[in-house]
Amino acid sequence: MKYLQQLKDDLLTNFATQLTADKVHLFLVNGELASNSGDINYTARFLFIDCRDSDPFSLMTYIRKWFESKGYAVPDLNFDSEIIDAETYDLTVDIGLIDKLVVRDDGSYSLCPPKVWSDMLGDFVTKNVKDAVEL
Repeated sequence: MKYLQQLKDDLLTNFATQLTADKVHLFLVNGELASNSGDINYTARFLFIDCRDSDPFSLMTYIRKWFESKGYAVPDLNFDSEIIDAETYDLTVDIGLIDKLVVRDDGSYSLCPPKVWSDMLGDFVTKNVKDAVEL
């Protein structure tokens, strides 16, 4: 889930005139780690307070493209927004995620890299493998 912190940092960098670090919050909510699998299902919730921009959709399209650029499956985004005035709004964006964990006997874990479909290989592979094969 460290990649979500990178997303938050990238949002703060790319939307520096609209967002400030003290008004961007990241939560993990409604999570479930099933007892019989390594799949962890959860919602990453971003809360953006007092955004200074007239277009809340630019944040959501950036999030979508960010996941795509990192080789992750592009998740569905659900959102709520309170329009404060013509140039200011609060925005909540919920991102439904499924990550694959390898849980070791000692309780430690590692996050498996995301897989994408490769037509050339006819299988799901990591983005790095797909990019190398499909040059």
